[in-house]
Amino acid sequence: MVPDACGLTRFTRDLLASRDLPVRTYPGEALSYRVLEEWSMLGLGAALLPISRVTEPMHRPVIDEGIEVEIFSEAVWDPASGLARELSALIALMTESSARMMA
Repeated sequence: MVPDACGLTRFTRDLLASRDLPVRTYPGEALSYRVLEEWSMLGLGAALLPISRVTEPMHRPVIDEGIEVEIFSEAVWDPASGLARELSALIALMTESSARMMA
């Protein structure tokens, strides 16, 4: 697993624990999603990656109870904050970027 900077590691552990699925992890941490992908391609294990980080065509979605697993993020801030305009602009850019990746 990668360090839990974005929440994917925590999500993965929580998803597997909620289904009582055992996890054997490498004692170290991969430095990047690319490293995880390479390890999985070498047969050293499996990796859950954001679709935007998958570079090899040999991947498949995670299906849980017949439904493809998706992760959603939410950003919340005080509209009266001095940073509200900048935060709104950042969310707009992220939404636009995400829409382009999924197209």
